[in-house]
Amino acid sequence: AGAASSPIPLGSAAEIDTFRSDMRYREALKRYCDVIVPMNDLKWEALRHDRPRFDFSGSDELVAFAEANRKTLRGHTLLWGEALPAWAKEMTTRAEAERELVNHIEIVVDRYRGRIATWDVVNEVIKYDPQPGEPYRDTIWQRLLGPEHVEIAFRTAARADPKARLVLNDFHFEEREPGAAARRKVALDICRRLKDKGIPVHGIGMQAHLYAEKRIDTEGLQRFMRDLDSLGLDVEITELDVIDWKMPADAGQRDAAAASLVASFLGAICAAKRPKAIVTWGLSDRYSWIHETFPRKDGARARPLPLDADYRPKPMMAVLEGYRSGAY
Repeated sequence: AGAASSPIPLGSAAEIDTFRSDMRYREALKRYCDVIVPMNDLKWEALRHDRPRFDFSGSDELVAFAEANRKTLRGHTLLWGEALPAWAKEMTTRAEAERELVNHIEIVVDRYRGRIATWDVVNEVIKYDPQPGEPYRDTIWQRLLGPEHVEIAFRTAARADPKARLVLNDFHFEEREPGAAARRKVALDICRRLKDKGIPVHGIGMQAHLYAEKRIDTEGLQRFMRDLDSLGLDVEITELDVIDWKMPADAGQRDAAAASLVASFLGAICAAKRPKAIVTWGLSDRYSWIHETFPRKDGARARPLPLDADYRPKPMMAVLEGYRSGAY
């Protein structure tokens, strides 16, 4: 079955309030996950309510849970243009932005050195529809530091934990449209430039928020995997879920479609390259960002994840378990 039929670690992002309040959620994380990702608790907004202090309460709790249950950890995320506290959006000079970015990454990565194995160093830095000469998203970091903000982030993370795996994380790579192909090219260009400068980068994270009504670009994805190979880069699936807002209401139909979409997406990738991990953005349909962000016109609840709202495994979980057991 393509590149390798060895087991691929399976994981999920975990949200701290749900983790604290719902025992079934914690049990599902223990049962189904090899990898845990703090969903929001390592973002600037959670850690840096005010500039002088760091609040690690949520992330420490999730890290301790992962360690107690022998799960590996992914850290999300050291640099992003969103989920910033008010003070960070009000920075005005290059010197200030660089000082805050370097200080933040040093403190956060150092705290979890040797414990968080992989970091999404830079998240969603690529413009949604990149144009020639304009590959980067307009963020406070891009405005104050320019493209160098990516290099500063990777260089600082590597210095703070030389053994950590450092990843460029982004989305909209898998569709059959020119924008997705352009984004794949920009991601490769960024990593190539880091490598040319001797700055460590180990892989690309594909968020994989898949739209149920869109087709997967199998050929484009396989070329992307070969291009990653030629740069010596890994791939990991980092935020997998299915956006089913345009699908028929019937739950069984939607679950079958979601499983089939995930199977064709993972099949395309794994035929060319074995991902380091497959991580879903939540585990149960009970809790998902998709309910608010992509609401259905008929008012039915979204079914984006491998377990239903009562924690029963859906067809998508069978697909994922196939990769986790090496049976694919």
